Amino acid sequence: MTQKVQKNTILAAHFHHAARQPKETKKTGRSFTEELKNEGQHSPGGLPHFPHHRAKPQNITMGQAQKLARYAPVIQDCARRHNVPVELICGVILQESGGNPRSVSSAGAKGLMQLMPETAKRFGVTNSFNPIQNIEGGTRYLRFLLDRFNGNVELTLAGYNAGEKNVEKYGMQIPPFRETQNYVPSVLGYALAMIQILSRKEPTPPLPIGTKLA
Repeated sequence: MTQKVQKNTILAAHFHHAARQPKETKKTGRSFTEELKNEGQHSPGGLPHFPHHRAKPQNITMGQAQKLARYAPVIQDCARRHNVPVELICGVILQESGGNPRSVSSAGAKGLMQLMPETAKRFGVTNSFNPIQNIEGGTRYLRFLLDRFNGNVELTLAGYNAGEKNVEKYGMQIPPFRETQNYVPSVLGYALAMIQILSRKEPTPPLPIGTKLA
């Protein structure tokens, strides 16, 4: 097994482990979210400029974790090539579509990372319903925003939701739109939960038999 494949397998296994946590609540007496709250703030080398004070770990459901596991190899590959934290990509996917590659918003955003047609075209995505293309395009957009806002994750997410020009229009602050004001801490919460999942020191659990890394 190559190092790349091994890392993808480990990432997917962590997601499946997260999915099993709700089932284990009766045994441990604690929910998955409660367990996250009792762990460290974040792993070394995690999100740059991560604003801990604005985020609380979001609960990740079994279905969400299983969907992330399915796309783990693509997420890992895009994160590596574009130098974007895996946790940030996961947070955007969970917030935007819940892991549904066929999701379409009322505004016309499509796919896992809810790319608007203009954004998809801008980053070379010809089919937003193709998970590989969608994650690639969404990750490239995150990289663009991180560079534009000097690694500031809050402004990056605000730009992803409201457009980078709106962030600049409002003085390099999160725009005063209710949707964006709610969006940023929600994605950060998912990202924080993913940081804590992926930084677990316990042995990586095996993947369920029949798991496909597609």
